[in-house]
Order: sequence, then C-alpha cells, then structure tokens
Amino acid sequence: MRFSILSFSSLPALIAAPVSVLAEPPQVVADIAPLHALLSQVMEGVGVPDLLLDQNANPHAAQLKPSQARMLTEADLVFWVGPELSPWLERILEAQDGDHIAMMEHPATHLRDFDGAGTDHDHEAHEGHGEEEHDDHDEDGHDDLGEEGHDDHGEEGHDGHNHTGVDPHVWLATENARAWLGVFADMLSERDPDNAEIYRSNTEAAFAKVDALEHRIEDRLAAHQGAEIVTFHAAFGYFADEFGIEIAGSVRPGDAAAPSAAAVAELKDLVADHGIECAFAEPGFDPGLLDAIAGGTGLRIGTLDPTGVLQPVGPNHYSATLDAIAVGIAECLESE
Repeated sequence: MRFSILSFSSLPALIAAPVSVLAEPPQVVADIAPLHALLSQVMEGVGVPDLLLDQNANPHAAQLKPSQARMLTEADLVFWVGPELSPWLERILEAQDGDHIAMMEHPATHLRDFDGAGTDHDHEAHEGHGEEEHDDHDEDGHDDLGEEGHDDHGEEGHDGHNHTGVDPHVWLATENARAWLGVFADMLSERDPDNAEIYRSNTEAAFAKVDALEHRIEDRLAAHQGAEIVTFHAAFGYFADEFGIEIAGSVRPGDAAAPSAAAVAELKDLVADHGIECAFAEPGFDPGLLDAIAGGTGLRIGTLDPTGVLQPVGPNHYSATLDAIAVGIAECLESE
C-alpha cells in the first residue's frame, strides 16, 4: 500500500482553496407560497429559500410562531408582497437587519385597482432591479414578533384589506411573475456574485415556464372569453383581466363582515339577470353564502384557490396554482 505524504506547509493553501466554493448563499425568505415558488426556481442548484407563512395561514392577518420570527431575524433578504396584503408584517420587517423588498412597491410590478383600472406608483425608490429581464419578457427576530403583527390586525379576518384602492393579489398576473424573476436574479446576483451565472440561467428557464403557463391558460379559456363568474372574495382580478374572464361580483365585502340580506338578494338578482352559470368558493371558507345566492338560480358552485393552499410547496407551486384556477373556471363553465 502506498501513502502520500502531506507537508504541513501545504495545509494553508488547501484550507484556503475551497472557501469560495463553500461560501454560503444568502438566506432568503418569501412570505407566501406563490412568491416562494418563483424564487425557488431562480435559486435552484444554489440554495432553497424559506417560506415564511404556512399554506393555511391567512396572509392578511397572521400570527408568527417563534421559528418564523427567527427566520426573519436570520434572513439576508426577504421578498414579500407588501403591506397592502399583509399590513401586520411591515413593522416586523422594519425592525430587522436584513433587506426586505415589497414586490408591490417595485417599479416592475403591474398594479390594478379593485375597480379594474391600472394604477401608477412611485418608481424611483426601487429602481435598478429586474428591469432587464422584464423588458425582454412582456414589458407591459424575536419570539414576540408574531404577537406584534397579530395584535394590530388579527381582527380583520380574511378580507383585512378593503376592496377599494390597489388590489394586492398581484401574483395572479403572469407579467408580474416574469418581472419578479428578474428582480430576484438581480438582487441575488448582487449579494452572491459567485453564483450570478446560475441565477441568470435559472431565470431564463423560469421565463420559459411562465410563457408556457400563459399559453396553456389562454388555450384552456379560449372558449370562455367574456364569461361572467361570481367569486367568494375579490382575489382574481389580475387573472380575470389577463385571460378574458369577467367577475360580475364577489360575495364577501372588504371589511370581512357577512354581506347584508339586501346585498345577497342583489347578487342573486345579478346572477339571474345575467345568466351567470358559475360561482366559486375558496378552500377553508364556508360556502353557505354561495348556496344562498345559488338557491333557485341553477348556479353551479366550484372552488378557486388564489394562494395555492391545495398545491405542494416548491418550484412548481406557481404554475400549479394558476393552472388549477384556469381548469376550475373552465370545468365549471363546461359542466351541465
């Protein structure tokens, strides 16, 4: 048997050599599963981002567990939708040392009002991230942190945001998915230049997946352009705008209170007058109000899931969530 002899003088070089290889990538957190899925695609082969909120958590009013609070404390980068979706999270993030990026405030993000109008927002504060990729693709902690966020907003319930002003369900527009992929790649490359080429390559592959997703949904809903539906709450405006579906009304008002008897009657009349065929509940919420509206109208009731509660967490979550929305709408409209 032969042995190689290693001199002590060579040890410093051997120890120093792998440092760049073994350097840790940034610790990155995304607040909700659709955002986490897109970020996971960009980071593939380098690291895995953390998902802040459990899938069954209400992003409008959540209470962080100690482990989730520590996740924020230890993060280098936090990507979150913004205070319009999760107002309770803003103060918690402001107390952290790491960088946090509200995607709704980024200039690459397309915004709409709840009334369907596009909206402008300040593009100066966040300029310089993600614009290259977006231009190429459809330009159009402490343990008590969770208590802080929850105490201020927990009473607001699922519809803690009012359904006036800017619609925070921005991930349901594929143009925003493309824009954010570029933002993620830029910011990760800035933090972790050794892996910049991987981030860029992953982003190009992710762009292609979003393009394919968009084409699948267009094909699936091609026969239903202009179809009117009723939703449980006003979460699907971006999706409807992009893919030619009309949302005639939503059951749940923005203040999370049950609709009045008059409002239910008005929506029921709308369903009858317009010949609306489908209304959609959401996972985890009592469809009883929809049953009341459907009574005697022939309205069919399906389920749409805006945050992908029913989809596995991971890189494919985003596509699976939007695919399921398209399939849910089409299957209801096509059923007898």
